[in-house]
Amino acid sequence: MSRRSRSGADVVMGSDSLELELRRFAALRYRVLASTLALLTGLGLALAAGVRDGASWAIFLFATVVALVLPPALVFKRVRTRRNPAQHSTHEPSTPSPSTTFQSADPDPGRRASQPERDSDEVDYLRALRHEFRTPLNAVLGFSDVLLSGIDGEVNASQREDLEIIRASGIRLRVLLDSALDISQLAEASLRLDTERVDVREIVHRAATEARQLWSNKRDAHCTLPPEPCMADVDEARLRRCILVLAEFLAASHREAAISLSLMRSAGHVAIEVRAEGTHRPTLDALPTAAEVLNAEDVTKIRQWPVAVTSELIGRQGGSLYHGSAPSRFVIRLPLGVAP
Repeated sequence: MSRRSRSGADVVMGSDSLELELRRFAALRYRVLASTLALLTGLGLALAAGVRDGASWAIFLFATVVALVLPPALVFKRVRTRRNPAQHSTHEPSTPSPSTTFQSADPDPGRRASQPERDSDEVDYLRALRHEFRTPLNAVLGFSDVLLSGIDGEVNASQREDLEIIRASGIRLRVLLDSALDISQLAEASLRLDTERVDVREIVHRAATEARQLWSNKRDAHCTLPPEPCMADVDEARLRRCILVLAEFLAASHREAAISLSLMRSAGHVAIEVRAEGTHRPTLDALPTAAEVLNAEDVTKIRQWPVAVTSELIGRQGGSLYHGSAPSRFVIRLPLGVAP
């Protein structure tokens, strides 16, 4: 390539980089404003309008997630689909689309060399986005817990019910947002796990407590744990969210069933079972994959995306997810940590 053509390619690539950064900033600002507006709207609906109907809250949360995820995705569409000037050579093989595979071979050595830097930028951006969302959500959840504890004064039964709905809606929104960010990282092949050696019993216990809060304490999540420690190398926050997603999926599919969590240990692995008691109707025909959900056009399939993300996250931690019926349940199998 001549010096002149190389310089022109650098100018175009620099322009694309600047445009991408500007669009990132615009999308981040939009999401922060949209999340703040959604939280204020939710508080107004609960406290001022007295909305307590579960269907209304489900529609509100779904519309909020769509408003947060869809417009920024459209903002990036133009930049992500633009061809790199360095790829105009006619003899270069085509590269698979990231919507059909999470990891693809790249025959261009120059692009392979710059891929880690781009992946790092993408991960940093998503981490910043996660932080911007979690800050107001943590404030809503924290102050709702303060009010429920009675530190600022006693609350009556009606106020307690409203506050529990606010807390449950915040937990559900946090789970959906974290799962949405994870599926975007999976699509970009930039997911990074924060694994550490932890006792899985504590994770299951915290997930059961958070599940009760997610259901506004109107349903229980019975928890059975073994007496001996179950140490494993896992991403604690993501594993807890995986258990919560599966429990919520069963609870929504079997509204009259009791949900139970149990942890069992056997040679070389631990098994976390999430069960809907007293029902033999299967929740899913088959476990969806993240790639299937990203390419799906069926609304029923698209709604299974949190389970698809959960299955992928468990697989990334060396485990597997099983779904069965009689009774309807999910089983997470994870390898035990090797003693140092």
